[in-house]
Amino acid sequence: MRRISSQGKVHFGATRTPSVKVLEKTLRILELYAPGRERFSLEEVAKATGYPKPTVFRILKTLERGGLLSFDTASGSYGLGLKLLELGGMVYESLSVRKAAASEMDRLSQELKATLLLGIIREDHLLYIDKRESHSLVRVSSYMGLKRPPHYGMLGMVLLAFMQESERERLLKAYPPQKYTPATVTDIQELLKRLEEARQLGYYLESAEVLEGVAGIGVPLRDFSGRVAAALGAAFLEFQLRDGGREKAVQELLRAAREISKGMGYVSSQ
Repeated sequence: MRRISSQGKVHFGATRTPSVKVLEKTLRILELYAPGRERFSLEEVAKATGYPKPTVFRILKTLERGGLLSFDTASGSYGLGLKLLELGGMVYESLSVRKAAASEMDRLSQELKATLLLGIIREDHLLYIDKRESHSLVRVSSYMGLKRPPHYGMLGMVLLAFMQESERERLLKAYPPQKYTPATVTDIQELLKRLEEARQLGYYLESAEVLEGVAGIGVPLRDFSGRVAAALGAAFLEFQLRDGGREKAVQELLRAAREISKGMGYVSSQ
């Protein structure tokens, strides 16, 4: 059973399990940190929360081992750890990419009648961070937060094509390509050839490599440093790319990629 206070916080009733109680205490400790309140000693945390010192000590040490907190021996206090900075950076990057891409994704979804997907590489996997399909003739089973192998579909292949060679080799070794349809490229040499073509063209085109009857075009998105930080892709029914449809789609996606990259701080040298 739960109730929501006037402050919007969730309070659980007597049905809480011990693990939930520990989690609530952990969150309560993390909530102590704020601008101007960056470090706390064991005693200060215990006093602020009202929890017994042994309980607070175990939680603080667990958070320290996980990199969420750091312990300063000189002051005997705990501060926020680098892991939180890393996680915060991931959230910020995801939000900033989505914000920069939002209007172009809306436009392309309507103009191309395609499903638009936005993805990044996180923890060695392709991660979908946004999607548009309201005007699409095809529905793709993907959602925000879904993870796929790093080489999956147009987005994965674009991101592989534009990453450092050593990182690309590592990912392909760790996650060998697998067959999804008869058209899926699984031969490493052929795959590398396709990735080189994508680098030369500036986009990746696949046809029925993930879903039979569905084609996709992916383009790279660059951030302020010039690094390819994300990929934008459009999924079509194959017939949509006939009779000049392919050329139009490629040009629209490349145009969108330039605008989105500009919004992410990228300045082209051309």
